[in-house]
Amino acid sequence: MTRNVGRLDWVDAARGIGIVLVVFGHVWRGLWQADILTDAALYAGVDAAIYLFHMPLFFLVSGMFFEKSVLRDGAIVSILKRCESLLYPLLLWSWILAAFLLLAGSFTTRDAISPMDALLFPFPPKDIFWFLWALFVIQVFCMLLVRASTALLVGVLILSFVATAIQPMLAGTDLLGGAVANLPFFLFGVLLTRRDLFALKQDGQIGILGAGMFVLSLAGAVFFGLRPSPLGTLLSLVATLGFCAMVYGFAPRIPSGPMAIATYLGATSMAIYVMHIIPEAATRIGLHALGWDAIWLQVLGGMLAGILLPLLVYEALKRLGLLRLFGLGRDRRQPAQARDGELEPRKP
Repeated sequence: MTRNVGRLDWVDAARGIGIVLVVFGHVWRGLWQADILTDAALYAGVDAAIYLFHMPLFFLVSGMFFEKSVLRDGAIVSILKRCESLLYPLLLWSWILAAFLLLAGSFTTRDAISPMDALLFPFPPKDIFWFLWALFVIQVFCMLLVRASTALLVGVLILSFVATAIQPMLAGTDLLGGAVANLPFFLFGVLLTRRDLFALKQDGQIGILGAGMFVLSLAGAVFFGLRPSPLGTLLSLVATLGFCAMVYGFAPRIPSGPMAIATYLGATSMAIYVMHIIPEAATRIGLHALGWDAIWLQVLGGMLAGILLPLLVYEALKRLGLLRLFGLGRDRRQPAQARDGELEPRKP
């Protein structure tokens, strides 16, 4: 049985699943770095499957909503908005994480940092905040292409695949590495919107085709491993497109309860992204101190802490009208449309 879903519900649902996988990926890597998870084959297989598509997903979807907002606002206003929605959260939450690392000291799986390290923590962007910087750089670059022909955009897309292979061999490009590696996904999202491919009817056939592409891509990632190369980027793109097509096609058939949860998580994904590291790490440390190192318990505890605590903080800030102060969006209710290529297309 199918039901009607909003035009953007599938996007929020895809982001919602994506942000859950982001939290899981960091919990998973944290367990490996803390020597709690010791099965190398299991770790590598799961890690390769997740990192094949979960961050490319956010770049691709951001690209889908990019050109409309720039053409609406103009270049100057668009840059100012992205400074507020991307650079400001990068600075603020980098310093919050740095303060936690400074206080936690040797209890984490990371090297201890000094007060000066904490002060300079956002420069250059590191840890999870590479994403916000990479997305900012990509969007500023792509503002030069908003009025370019589709043929020119395809040419830039092809060159961006080549750049993913060249960039690791160049010295002094660390600051742009994340942007170069993920530019193909963003550009493909722009092209998807130009061709309006997601105006196709949402039906099970699209979902099944997408699921097939997705599963085969995951199998390829686990078998061959992930390496910086045009072929590796292409595999990630196929997996990401397959995932999007799967969610798009099956969205009308997803029960309303799970769909509501997924779309809510997608709409609050920025809050979860910038806040999840501290609670999931603290949970791992606490459970380990108690001797509770069963993998299922560590994963479950880290996931719950990394998702629920940021949502509680988000809702509290929303009630207090402080979302904008903390870099989590506008405090007033937004129209049900994508806003400026951020992590979330709309607020609940």
